Amino acid sequence: MEEVKANPQGKTPARIPPMSDTKNGWLAKDGWVKRVQNVNKIEIHYIENSRTGEKTDFKFKD
Repeated sequence: MEEVKANPQGKTPARIPPMSDTKNGWLAKDGWVKRVQNVNKIEIHYIENSRTGEKTDFKFKD
């Protein structure tokens, strides 16, 4: 997790739908996209704002 937070290089796979998290205000129309990154066979998900570069909501994928 710390490696991904320090150097996020995640991609957005085609299987992931556009952002629509109205509770947190993370919407695709505002530039938010879901990202996935694998490190040592561990999948980590996070979101990134493609307009501002902000990255947040890092989670291990079960």
